Amino acid sequence: MARVVTQALLDALRVTFSNAFEKGKTEAKIVGEFMSTPIPSTTAINTYGFLGDLPIFRKWVGEKRLKQVQEKAYQLLNEPYEATLPVHKHQIADDQIGLYPSMFEGWGKEGRQWMDRLRFQALALGHTLPCFDGQNLFDDEHPQYDEAGTTWSNSDTTAGGEAWFLLDCSQPLKPLISQEREAPHFWWINNLMDSKVAETGIFTAYGEARGAVGFTLPFLAYRSTRTLNAANYILARDAMKAFKDDNGEPRGIRPTHLVAGISNQQRAKDTFKATLTNGESNTLAGEVVIVEADRLP
Repeated sequence: MARVVTQALLDALRVTFSNAFEKGKTEAKIVGEFMSTPIPSTTAINTYGFLGDLPIFRKWVGEKRLKQVQEKAYQLLNEPYEATLPVHKHQIADDQIGLYPSMFEGWGKEGRQWMDRLRFQALALGHTLPCFDGQNLFDDEHPQYDEAGTTWSNSDTTAGGEAWFLLDCSQPLKPLISQEREAPHFWWINNLMDSKVAETGIFTAYGEARGAVGFTLPFLAYRSTRTLNAANYILARDAMKAFKDDNGEPRGIRPTHLVAGISNQQRAKDTFKATLTNGESNTLAGEVVIVEADRLP
């Protein structure tokens, strides 16, 4: 015998579905939170001004030297994301909703991992998307802002393999921005008196979020398509260590994390986790944290 669909039953289902969504959020595994600085957002677009140099202390002789600050505008648009699922009142009346809590739990897991997905998407597309200096995040013509018009590179595309990434996440500012305008949340139209429900018999469940991931300072990250091995890691690491600021001073950059997609993960383990290489001590063992990014190829 079919159940009578009452408002009390619908309200109870709302609580059940919402709790399932929240449960999924708590059980989600987050991988890339370490590589982004979280920035709250209250508008459709956030505009950032980034300094060309991280501040460094110099010996104070005579009057303080005031460096002209070069501020660059960088805008990040909050994009909307959604999930929608119709639930017909006949399914409720016939008690055919047993799978829905599990589905909404999956929504919650996906919602919690949504910003993580954006982080790895941004990293993967960093060679095609601009950062604050007008060049792509990974580019071989970043401006040095000196009188000679020098450029520098944080990208090595010598070979055509799958990219791997070095990040310096020891700085107060991380390589990426995670900008959240609207946290992932669940809601559904379960009002028996709603005109759409009356016309179609459908109660609609929604998951929604708004936000974006962007870039901070390009010298905090390096991209390479060379085969991931000890020699090519050292090339990338030393390139980062050699980065200088606009005054020719060392930036003090040193990679702390290596982000490897599926095709590079075993090579990363072989390079950094083995204590011995050909019977000799592996001096690179444990030098960086290996991040296994299954969202990358």
